[in-house]
Amino acid sequence: MKKIFIFLLLLPLLFTACTLRKAIDNKIISCTSTGTSMGSMLWNVNGADTKPSSVWTYNEKSVFDEYYYGPQDLITCGDVVYVGGDRLTAIDIKTGKSLWETQIKNLQPDEDEITSVINPVVYGDKIVAIGVRKVVEKGFDVYFERCNICVFDKLTGKLLWKSVDIGSKNDLFIWGYPVVLNNKIYVPALNGEYRASRPVSRYRVEANEKEERDIWVWDLNTGKVLKKIFFSFKGGFLSPSATQIRSYGTNLYITVGLTDGEGKSGEGGSLYLIAYDTIRSRILWQTLVTDRMAMAGGINSFGVNSKVVAVFQPTAPTNNHGSSNDVKVFDRETGKLLWSKDITSAAQDFSLTEDKLFVQLTSNNFVCIDPVTGKEIWTYKCDKIERLIDVPIFVPYATKNVLYIKNGLFIVALDLENGKEIWHFKPFANLFKGRTYGDWYMMPVDKGFVTLVAYSWIDGPMVSPPIVQFWSSSNEKK
Repeated sequence: MKKIFIFLLLLPLLFTACTLRKAIDNKIISCTSTGTSMGSMLWNVNGADTKPSSVWTYNEKSVFDEYYYGPQDLITCGDVVYVGGDRLTAIDIKTGKSLWETQIKNLQPDEDEITSVINPVVYGDKIVAIGVRKVVEKGFDVYFERCNICVFDKLTGKLLWKSVDIGSKNDLFIWGYPVVLNNKIYVPALNGEYRASRPVSRYRVEANEKEERDIWVWDLNTGKVLKKIFFSFKGGFLSPSATQIRSYGTNLYITVGLTDGEGKSGEGGSLYLIAYDTIRSRILWQTLVTDRMAMAGGINSFGVNSKVVAVFQPTAPTNNHGSSNDVKVFDRETGKLLWSKDITSAAQDFSLTEDKLFVQLTSNNFVCIDPVTGKEIWTYKCDKIERLIDVPIFVPYATKNVLYIKNGLFIVALDLENGKEIWHFKPFANLFKGRTYGDWYMMPVDKGFVTLVAYSWIDGPMVSPPIVQFWSSSNEKK
C-alpha cells in the first residue's frame, strides 16, 4: 500500500517533468542561479561547450528518505555542493569529498526519529531549509508530516535554529520553498496547529476555516517570526503545497493555489498570481491564472524577470470551459496578460532568462520564445527521446552560453542563441538498464554540472546511497 502512495504522490512528476530548482533571490550572486526554481532564471555560469566527462563520484553513507529525495535536494554555491535528504551534506566540488554532514534527530520522543532536510537555499553564510518529521496517524498506513524552518551555518553545518511547526500532516509540503530576501525568510505555511486539517480519505483532506493559511516571515538571524502575510479568496483556502514564491528586487511574486472548493477528485481549486511589495507591505496587483487547476497538487512552473512573470498551470475542464495547457505571460508591473501559448506536450517545466523563454512546445519540438511578445525565435527538433508511458518530456537548464535539455536518460546541449546542437550523451544508461524508468537531477556549474541519482522506481529498487557526480568539460581536473 505504501508503494502505491509513493507512486501517486510522484505521479505528477511524470507529466510535469518538474525540476524543482531552488528559489533564490537576486542577491545570491556567488551561487549558480540568480533567480528562481521551476521556470528558472539564467544560471550565472558558463555551460559546457564541449561534451563533459565525469570528474568524481560521491556515493557514501546515507539512510536516505524515499519520500523526499529529488531535484529539490541539490544545490551548489561556489565550490560546494549541498545535498539534502535524510541529512544535509556539503561536498567539495574540487575533490568530491564530504566537508560535513548534519542529521537532525527528532526531538519528539513519541514520534518517528527519521528527519529529512529538503529544499536547501544558500544565503550569505547560512543555509535555509525545510525540516520534515514523518509521523504515522492512527487509521492510516502511510506517513504524514510535520514541517519546520531550519537554518544552518554554511561552513560547519551546525543547526542554528529551528522554527515551530509550519506544516500540516495532510498538506504535502514538498513544493514550499523558502525564499530569502533582505535577511527575511518567506515560506507558505499553515499555522502551528498540527491537527488543523481533517483527513477525509487517504489522499484528500478537508480544510478547516479556522486554520491560518498564509505566508510566514522569519528573521534569518534570530528565528523570530516577524509577521504573517494573509490573502483573502472566495471559493477556497491557500494550499501550502500549491503555493510558490519568487523574488525580484524588493517585491515577491506568488502563485497561490487554493484547496479544492468543490471536492472534485484529482482537481485543484483556482490559481492566482500576486505581486507583493515587501517594503510597503501591500499587494501591488492580483490576477487569476486559472479557475480550476488540472492537478490537485497545484504544481506549476513559475518564473520572473525584469519585464514579465511567466506561469504554466494546466486548466481542468468545467461546465463553462474545456481543458487547456497554456503557458501564460504577464506584465511584471501591471499583472496584465501579455500572451499565452498552448503547450501540446506533457512537459510543464520551462526556463526564463531576461530575453528568452525556453519550453517544450510539442512532443519533440523545443522552442525559444521572446518572453515579451511571444514570438518564436528558434525551434529545435529533438529525436533523442526516452519515452515514459509514450510521453517524451524535456527539462531545460539555461546557462550564459548553453541550454541543457534533459529527456529521460539523455542530456543535450544547445547553443543558447540559435538552438544548434553542440553535444549529447547518456550519463546513466547502464545504471537504469532494464528498468521501466529511471530519473536523475542536475545543477549547472561552471563548464559543467553536478548530478544527483537518488531513486529509480515503478519496477526497480531505490538507489541507496544516493549518487552525486561532478561532470566537467574543462581540461583541468578539479
